Amino acid sequence: MLRIAITPDKPADELLPSLFQIENDIDGVILRLEWTEDQLYSLIHDLLNTGFNPDKLIIHSHVGLLRHFNLTHIHFRQGDGAAYQLKAAQPHLSISMAVHSAEACAEARQHQLDYGLYSHLFPTPSKPGLAPKSDEEMNAALAVGLPLIALGGITHETLPLIPQGFIGYAGIRLFENSNVQE
Repeated sequence: MLRIAITPDKPADELLPSLFQIENDIDGVILRLEWTEDQLYSLIHDLLNTGFNPDKLIIHSHVGLLRHFNLTHIHFRQGDGAAYQLKAAQPHLSISMAVHSAEACAEARQHQLDYGLYSHLFPTPSKPGLAPKSDEEMNAALAVGLPLIALGGITHETLPLIPQGFIGYAGIRLFENSNVQE
């Protein structure tokens, strides 16, 4: 199963060492940070210049940074038309999208995106008070045929509960300060 980390909201001086700590335990990391483009540029530059594997970096929405650093993986919010345009223009790129319904999965698949991050499977502090997806909703999303990565409430305890059909899992807290093995 693919293991995708999502960056926690930390300052760069804390984030860099934590990313290097988990690099061998993950297949990719989505750089989902509410930073300026200059701050993201500095982070990516520092990661690459200190040996972080560029194939594990997944840019979040910033096509300019993807191009500048000649990276090949990018993730978008659900329904972002820029993802569809980019995939049509550069089909060799690995493009993923957040998906929250079977309909969103079908739209992403129609535009030939590589996979979706489907959420949320379990209760999570990121979505307080919002119920997880039902078995019916998950089965409908999986039936679309878009490869899906499970997201939301993924912990060491919930990992074995991820339904069959998902190609991997993603999380923020799951990868902090621990080694995660399949």
